[in-house]
Amino acid sequence: MTISVAMATYNGDRFIREQLESLAAQTRLPDELVVSDDGSTDRTLGIVEEFAHTAPFPVRVYRNVRKLGYGDNFLKAAELCSSDWIAFCDQDDVWLPQKLATVERYLTWPGRDVLLVAHSATVADENLIPTVARQPDIRRLRVCGASDLPAGWYVAGLALTFRADLVRALSPWNRGPDGGIPSMPLAHDVWICRLARILGDVVLLPDSLCLYRRHESTTTVAFRGDTRRRGKLPMIQRAIATALASGTEEYTNYSVAFDHQAKAFGRLGREQDRGVWRERLLGAELQYAEFSAWMATRARLYSSPSLGGRFGCLRYLARNGNYLRFMRLRALVKDSFVAILGGRRLSGRKLHGSERC
Repeated sequence: MTISVAMATYNGDRFIREQLESLAAQTRLPDELVVSDDGSTDRTLGIVEEFAHTAPFPVRVYRNVRKLGYGDNFLKAAELCSSDWIAFCDQDDVWLPQKLATVERYLTWPGRDVLLVAHSATVADENLIPTVARQPDIRRLRVCGASDLPAGWYVAGLALTFRADLVRALSPWNRGPDGGIPSMPLAHDVWICRLARILGDVVLLPDSLCLYRRHESTTTVAFRGDTRRRGKLPMIQRAIATALASGTEEYTNYSVAFDHQAKAFGRLGREQDRGVWRERLLGAELQYAEFSAWMATRARLYSSPSLGGRFGCLRYLARNGNYLRFMRLRALVKDSFVAILGGRRLSGRKLHGSERC
């Protein structure tokens, strides 16, 4: 069993050295590090090349001819990896020494077809001082079968190790837009999580195996600012705070994004030679088309001026256990709050990253 580390870089000289050193300090070393740089103009590449001279594993560095953006850059790095398994690696985090050794124990599970292992991570400030927050925050060890997880489930790429077939056998380049940032392609970690939950088994580990550094220059905006206070908020307060920041446009964008994903899964399914993968991808085409319609109804709930109209939308959204199928139960709490209060009275700031609900 071999494990590659896929790192996407762009102007990361402030923190990347600490991340590289944490890879070299792994108790189970990676079999290679593949770095795809997206046109850095600072010392990032110089630091990586300096590290490559002394690294206890091969380091391969690629420079993009044109800027890809962070999602495509990560997926390019993953495609260039040569191992059986791939771990995404952000340029500004720090891995704890036992990360790869711990993950490796769960890449196989008796009687299961594991495609992805995800673990918890501790949110830290720019000086790597840990906060009380964890993101992802996985509470218990479990293995989830194909489509057991909600259709909207994903975790951040820093916590993912996945089978290389998910990028080698399934082209990621026509995956559609990101619902939270419609001008960008679907994020690399969301895409890999979508495929893994559709096609096989996912192992979730409660172990916190890296420090998730948050700082002013970070790509995703979730957990900037006072992470200590945010981490202590009860679930109902978080749901209400999120409701105040969502609106019709947010869920319309997600509806469009899920429609694109449905079509992408259909295309991939019709191209597949593996019978089980073909069947599951074609099933996902139908599921994500339904998810798209469900999100469109959420958008109508947020824009409806009448209490009756909002509760009609809520009844549709809740039927057949759709909140469990598509999202998490906290989304039901939020939508119920909006149905009572009225979405037009809420603000419309867009959400990103782990704030999405």
